[in-house]
Formats: sequence, C-alpha cells, structure tokens
Amino acid sequence: MSAQRFIGANSREAMNQVRLALGEEALILSSRMTDDGVEITALAEETSVQALASLPSTAPTEPGDSLMPVSAHHAAAAYANQIGTLSTQPVDRPAAANPRPETALDFAALGERLSNEIQDMRQLINRQAAHSDTDQGARSQLIRWLLEAGFSRALSEEILGTTPHQLQGPDATPARLQAWLAQKLNSQLNQLGDEAELFDNTRIIALVGPTGVGKTTTTAKLAARYVMRHGASQVALVTTDNFRIGAHEQLRIYARLLGVDLHTPGPAAQLDSLLAELADKRLVIIDTPGMSQRDQRLLTQINQLGSSGLALRLMLVINAASHGDTLEEVVQTYRDAAQAAGCRLDDCLISKCDEAVRLGPALDTVIRHGLRLNYLSIGQQVPEDLQLPAASTFLQQALDISRPALFAEKPGASKARQLDALVRGLLGQGRALSSLRDSLSNRITGFEQLLDVWSLMGNPHALLQQRWAAFLSVQERWAPARPDGRLLWGAPRPVAGATWSMPLLAVNNAGQLAAQPWLTHRMPIGALPRLGWCQSRWPAHRHLWSTCPSLDIIDALQHNDLGWLGAVKCSQRVMYQGELKHLGTLATYSEDFGVRELRYRSRQVRLHLSHLPVTLKGSPQAPLCAWFGTLHDNHSGQSLGQRWWLATGNTPGALKDQVADLILQLTHDELPKLTGRGWALLTDIEPHLPAEMRLYLAAGLAATAIRLTHASDDWAFQARAQLLGLLPEKRASHASGILESLLHLLTVNDALSRMNTTQTSTCP
Repeated sequence: MSAQRFIGANSREAMNQVRLALGEEALILSSRMTDDGVEITALAEETSVQALASLPSTAPTEPGDSLMPVSAHHAAAAYANQIGTLSTQPVDRPAAANPRPETALDFAALGERLSNEIQDMRQLINRQAAHSDTDQGARSQLIRWLLEAGFSRALSEEILGTTPHQLQGPDATPARLQAWLAQKLNSQLNQLGDEAELFDNTRIIALVGPTGVGKTTTTAKLAARYVMRHGASQVALVTTDNFRIGAHEQLRIYARLLGVDLHTPGPAAQLDSLLAELADKRLVIIDTPGMSQRDQRLLTQINQLGSSGLALRLMLVINAASHGDTLEEVVQTYRDAAQAAGCRLDDCLISKCDEAVRLGPALDTVIRHGLRLNYLSIGQQVPEDLQLPAASTFLQQALDISRPALFAEKPGASKARQLDALVRGLLGQGRALSSLRDSLSNRITGFEQLLDVWSLMGNPHALLQQRWAAFLSVQERWAPARPDGRLLWGAPRPVAGATWSMPLLAVNNAGQLAAQPWLTHRMPIGALPRLGWCQSRWPAHRHLWSTCPSLDIIDALQHNDLGWLGAVKCSQRVMYQGELKHLGTLATYSEDFGVRELRYRSRQVRLHLSHLPVTLKGSPQAPLCAWFGTLHDNHSGQSLGQRWWLATGNTPGALKDQVADLILQLTHDELPKLTGRGWALLTDIEPHLPAEMRLYLAAGLAATAIRLTHASDDWAFQARAQLLGLLPEKRASHASGILESLLHLLTVNDALSRMNTTQTSTCP
C-alpha cells in the first residue's frame, strides 16, 4: 500500500483526515507547509509494520532479542517501495557487498527524496520555532531592543517587569511593540509639560554641568524663549564663567541681540549682592563655568550658588553624546555637591541630541535618578533648537536601532537601586494609569461618566443618594449631537439569575458601542412608551432586539420608517406561502447569502448566512426577512451552533443593513452575561452600593470591555496591554479579563485622585 497525502487548512484539520482514513495508529512520515495548507504524508500502522517485518535480518539475533535488526539499505528500500515514487522493480536482498546498479540508482533517488523530506521538516520546525519565539519571547525581544538602544539592563528589566500577556500574541507587530515601549518609557520619565510651569514658578535658574555641554548657548535659548513670552525687560543674564577666554563675549552678543542685561560678578559676595539688586526681575538665568565632575572646585562652585539663601533652581545640562557611565558619574557627583551645599538638584536639560547616536544612555540616567527633563537641545540655533519633551519625537529617536550598537552596559542590582526602581515604578505607573484613563475617556463615549459615578462611592450614604439622583437627572436630559446609530434593547424580562433587566445601550454608525447605559426601569412602563421616550432622546435609525418585537412595536417602527432586527429562536412561528411554520423548519428553502468572518466571544469565526422572505401572523402585509446563520470556529472548524433572526424589509439595501445588524448583535451578545459578572464583582467590592449605581457601572464597564475586545486600532491594542498588565496574573485579552482590569483601573485611579486631593489640601 502506498503512502497517502492529506492536505488541510491547518494541522488539526489535516490530522483529522488522517485519523478518518488510516485510523488512530497511523504512521506519520512527514509534515510540511504548502501553498494549499498543511500537507501530511502517512501510512496505516499495519502496512508499515508488515513492510519492516518482511525484511530479512543482516545480522544474527540473540534468542532474547525482541527487535529484529534491519540493514539501512533494506530499510531505505522498503520505505522507497511504500511511498511508490521510485522504481517499481522488487528490491532483492543483495547477494554481495555491491548492490545491483538498478538498486543503487533507486537508493540514490531515495537519498535525495529523504533529503528533501528532512529539509521540509526543518523548515516547518523553524517556522514553528519562530512562531513560538514570537509568542513567548516578546519580553526578551523588548529587552534586546532597549539594550541596543543604549539603555542599561537594570532599567530594561525594571521597565519590562510586568510585560502584558497581550504583547506575546500575533497582534503584537514591531510597530505596536515600539509604540508600547515608547509609552512605557514616557510614563517612567518625569517631564516638563508646560513652559509656563517653569517660568511662572521660578525666579532664578542656574545652569550647571561639565565643560562643553552647551550651557552658554542654552542660557541664550532660555532667555530668548522667555523674551518671546514676556518681553526683555523682565529677564537678566548672569555669567560666573571666569575660566574660559571669551566666555563673556559670547553671551554678551546673545544679550545684545535679545535686548537684555548681562552681569558678570566676581567672588561669591558679589554674586549675592548682585542677585539682591536683581530682585525686581521676574527671571534671572545664571551661566556657570563648566566643571568636570572630578574637579575639586565643584563643591566650591555649588556652595557659591547656594550661599545667597534665595530660592534658586539648579538645572543640570547633560550631554546626550556622552557614555552612560560618564553620565551616571556626572549626575551623582553634581547631586551630592548640591546636597552638601544645602541645595536641591531635581531638574535637567539634555543637550547635543543632534550629535548623539543613542539617546538611551541619557534617558536611562534621567529616569533612574528621577530628574525632571525640562528641555532637549537639538542644535546651535537660538531659540529654535530648544524643544519641550512633549513637542519632540525623542522617544521614537531613542528607540531607533537601525544602526547596530557596539557597546552595552552591565546591570546593577544593589538594594539602593532596587528601592529607587520601586519608587520610579510606582510614579511611572501612576502617570501611565492617568494617560490610560484619559485615552479611554477621549475614545469611548460615556467612559468619563463611569469615572464620575465611581468617584461618588466615597460619599456618605445620604450625600451619595443626592448626588446620584443629580447625575441621573442630567443624563436623562442628554441627547447626542447627531441622530444616528443603533439601539441595543435587552430582554423585556430580568436577566437569568438576576433581579434586574439589561439596560439600553447605543451604537454609533461606525459600530462603536457607547459606555453610557440607560436604565430601563427609569423609563416609562411598556415597550411602546419606552420606544417613544428613547426616540425623543436618541433618534436612532435602527433598533436591535433580543427577541421578536410585538406587532404594535413593529407597526410603530415601520410607520416612522425605522429598521429593526430581532434575535429569535427556531421555534418562532412565521407565515410562509400561506402556512404557519416554525422558523427552524424553513432553512432548506432559504437562499444562500455567503459567509462573513467576525470575532465572536474572543475567537475568530465564520458565519454562513441564508435568508427567506416571510411574514408574521396578524401582520401579513408587512414583508419580513428571516435569517439563518451557522457559526464555525475558524481554527478548528468546530460548529458553534445556529442562530435565527427576523428583520423588516427584503430590498437589497435592507438586506445589507440587516447583515450589519445581526453581526453587530452577535458580537455584543455576551453583554448580559458580562454585565452580570460586573454586578457580582461590584457586590464584592462595595456590598452597600445602591443597586442602580451598581447596574449602571456594571453595564457601562461591560460595554467598555467589549468595545476594547473588538477594536483593532493601535490605541485599543495599547489600552488592552496596559489594562491586562494591572491584573496580578496573566490573562488573555477576553472581555471578562478586560472587565476585571477596568475595575482595577477605576479603583487605583480613585485612590490616586484622593491622594492628590489630600496632598493639595495639606500644602501650605
């Protein structure tokens, strides 16, 4: 019997074919990827055993041997005979050491065939290994990326300590990984967000740093930026650089161009008196002489600056083109000197960014020491080449590894560094959570209202009820800016196992679900009054029901030219060709409408659709369309069941809208279950929370989780990765996992907000 080949869309499908044809004990000869799918070559077990058993032994066996030795030549010949691709002549046992020429030719062809099979197998293994590396080695890849960008291993390990599970999935493209990494670095970096924050809260700035880092040019740039905002009369320049020949002249030229005063004091006493004379200036910028971190006069210089007793802000200028170890020593030495002089050194500016091949070492140093990065200097032009971090693409530049790195840093694991890393991690996580909160508020309609409701939970019970009522009053008067989209109606009866009915949710024309639920028990009683109540607030053009709507609802919708679709059971009775029949018996009469691919309950599925014109008893003049759908898993081919719908209209345009409706309803059909999950979690978190608030939050969070699960945009990918990183254990990006992580986000965000409020209220 010859070997048989089986081709399937994936390995599981191909193996199923093997089992059906050859049984569970089939012998797999090869497996490889082809243009048509996965190809498996296999033999039935009895065929392979018989082929080997029929071969004579080339060596004597001992009585106790349980296996029959077979020569390599005969084994190869038997294999060649089975696969049926070589000579059909019988392969004889060789009579001498040299086989017949005909057999030798067969053996050579077999060798080539075996070589090809091995090569195919190697390629398949390599592809699987590469896929495994992609799935399981994302963290290692990101660490290598950071190291090549010039970051230290210590900080790289710290930043990637809790890498989200989602970054190991197939959606984690290099561009998305880089964006996630840039966002992670951004959250770790303390940056000046607004220039006014610096100029309005600081009167004296002293630029310090080693020789040649660009302090004088930076002094001119800062003065120019201030003059552009407030004019030249309120700023003065001071230089204490008496070491470099011509240093005063360079700054004097800048001062003349800007129209500001330049002062050149001598000893420390003269600096103190000069600063006292300049008390009427809103900003004084001091250019200090460059001083090596190993210069013994450094402490004297910093003492001179700190002896005035005035509120003076030291700003360290560090060279982006310096080696990481040099930068580490510079920052550590200057901060120690500032502390010894009774000053603080918390601000920095990175210069010569245009000369640096790698920005990683400079950013690494700034992050680890917790310095605030105020500016980046990218050239010699005044003031154009001074940028705020928010207006720069420095993080993308820092992660650019198009040029290979020749140097790497050694990791440091001291206890002090571990504690510093812990503090930075907490601060960075707070900034990352704030950014994530703002992103969700900007992208998802209604998420900001969820934050507002969550913040009410800390109020006393009486005040809580009052503020909740005020919130509902405002929301019930709310109407969208433009009337469009669809309304998702829940079942008329309470959700199974619950005492509440599913709130009403809205979807815009882009298929985006809003996280702003409408509590149905606060609407008028009765389906028809509720429909009118909703139309006055959200005039949606299509309505999606979890059951078949009543005849009066159908008449009202058709009277207002509004489309609708209802999910029904196979036992739904409809009129077809004048007879009343169950919908489940009519699938054989339906017309095929093709296949749609969609994401359903966290898996990719194929939906086979067909449709049939029907009517309802009692409304025979209203043309309806019955839809029949069968779901199959894309990967395994497993059937996931059948679905049935009724919708209004049979025109081509109506059919197109109905398909969009039923797909939308399918992708959101886990809303009730997910809302129940949110209800249970909220009960554990806050058992005394009023039921209305609990339902509002549960439905809104469920809607947000489903929106994030189905969104394929880059922002949603980043949001999912950040959210799942909040959970104590790795979770797949299913809606339930995202729901739990949203609860973590709201809890931590509320705690951080309360801490900020407390700190603000206690500050003098």
